[in-house]
Amino acid sequence: GINAEYGKQWYQRRVRGDCVTRHGVKDRAVEFVWINIFLCRMILPKNMKLSRLPSPWSYLKVSVVSPSPLDITDIEFKSAILQSLQVHHGKVGSLSHVDVLKITPPSRCTNGLWSCHVILRVSSRQKEEVWSAVTLISTLQGTRCAVNTVKESPILASLLSQNSPTPGHHRYRHQPPVF
Repeated sequence: GINAEYGKQWYQRRVRGDCVTRHGVKDRAVEFVWINIFLCRMILPKNMKLSRLPSPWSYLKVSVVSPSPLDITDIEFKSAILQSLQVHHGKVGSLSHVDVLKITPPSRCTNGLWSCHVILRVSSRQKEEVWSAVTLISTLQGTRCAVNTVKESPILASLLSQNSPTPGHHRYRHQPPVF
């Protein structure tokens, strides 16, 4: 490990203008980390613990199931969400922040239906409104569909991996939609 004495020496060299890190090369990321560690040790009391602040974003993994494959674009899906928000939650709901981050290509399910997944970034404060509006979408591109939230998490990486035991709320629909 790195001791505090070395940190003080490094900081003194950095203040003088020497950009030498412990490996003898210029590395801004390491410099930034060292400065933050050193300043936190100088400013914060020793018994104070840093807590993790709640994330301003929440991420939703949404499943879209339809009888025929849908070639949905991010703009089409976002406009469908915003329209559903306005219909079901009024003008206040339509002001919700929604970003479509990823849409997977449609794949055939074992029951003969087509499914794709969409990853959304929404404001944590408006998560419930967006979740309900997404669930109430029943048609896309003129085709009947069922849209369900599969997983919700404050961590994007937990939605991208298939079988990770990361935190988040899971909700699976066990019955195929009725068209």
